[in-house]
Amino acid sequence: MISEPDQNTIEKALNDLCAHPIFVNSLVYKQLLQYLVKKAIEKEDIKEYTIGADLFGKNYLNDKNDGAVRTHMYKLRKKMAAYYADRNVQNEIIFEIKKGQYNLDFISKKEYDRHKRSLEFQIPLKWVKGIGLVLLLTFGAIWGISYYLGRPPALWEDFLKNGDKTLVVISDQYMLMHTNIQGEKHPTMYSKINSDEDLFAFKKEHPDRKLEMTDFTLVSKMAPYGIKNLDEWFFGWDSDFKLGLESNLTLNNIKENNIVFIGQFKTMNLSKSFFLRDSKVFSTYGDGFKVNVKGKKKVYTTQFAPNKKVEYALVSFTSLSPDKRALFFVSNNDIGVMATLRLFTDPTWLKTLEEKLPQKNSRFNALFEVSGMQRTQMSSELIELEILGD
Repeated sequence: MISEPDQNTIEKALNDLCAHPIFVNSLVYKQLLQYLVKKAIEKEDIKEYTIGADLFGKNYLNDKNDGAVRTHMYKLRKKMAAYYADRNVQNEIIFEIKKGQYNLDFISKKEYDRHKRSLEFQIPLKWVKGIGLVLLLTFGAIWGISYYLGRPPALWEDFLKNGDKTLVVISDQYMLMHTNIQGEKHPTMYSKINSDEDLFAFKKEHPDRKLEMTDFTLVSKMAPYGIKNLDEWFFGWDSDFKLGLESNLTLNNIKENNIVFIGQFKTMNLSKSFFLRDSKVFSTYGDGFKVNVKGKKKVYTTQFAPNKKVEYALVSFTSLSPDKRALFFVSNNDIGVMATLRLFTDPTWLKTLEEKLPQKNSRFNALFEVSGMQRTQMSSELIELEILGD
């Protein structure tokens, strides 16, 4: 181990590693490695629960069996081993995380090479062939088992395996600047105005209203909670996603990406053209939804009761094109969006949903009744399910 590695040398080695193809698209592992390097420089002894609390918001006092940190450390070691196996990699220092440990050490390139050579030894050729065959068969069996056990839920598979082609779209409200009779300007919003085109049309009908465009939009509290939920879900599957706002969404975005939309349908612009377009049952209605099955219509809108609020959220899993998918988590209330996101990132609950579908990856529209008043006190119940044709 080198005693006091130069800060610039460490930073260069870290930057080179993060820019390598093995790491460049793995944001979660870059963040984990950066965290471990920082703690190593500060000479702070870290434990599993420290990483869990600092990086993943895990409370190990409540769940001591959570293996997320151990899994990520195992995968990080594999990525680092592959990186240092690249002959083009030339660093003065090497980052090492010993098996079963969480602290990172800085070792010299010379020491690392000496350790590698000590592990090499000669084996007769006939032994190599025999051992190689056994290892090949064993690896094939292990790979086959891990492939099926480690695959993500079917409806998420396209989104998780193509993280660089997954765009999470957050609904945002168009904001205006209003000038009152005193000449004071205040930001405001109109339910009928959610784009520049809407504003021009409104001003044409109401020329007396002193309204101007702004360079900002408004998102509700479901945005940070929803992004955190999705970030942890993608992180757990060693994947990532891009982030965008509904107000900036373009047709090219939809053509080139799988889309995960979270938010209110009242703030939809382009997404409105794709949401429920294949449904023969559902439509939006007021702040909720209307269901029409064989001529029988039901309306589901927000209800208030003492100490409880009942609202409705719709999750739509559909195809945008032959090779692109979309997941919509839609409600006109924050709790509905957050509650359904929580359900659809729960592997146990997803298995119960798959049992209701003709095939695990069947397209569908699902309506949920969501009860509760606070983010931590929500219950969700599936009340209507429409299976879509492929």
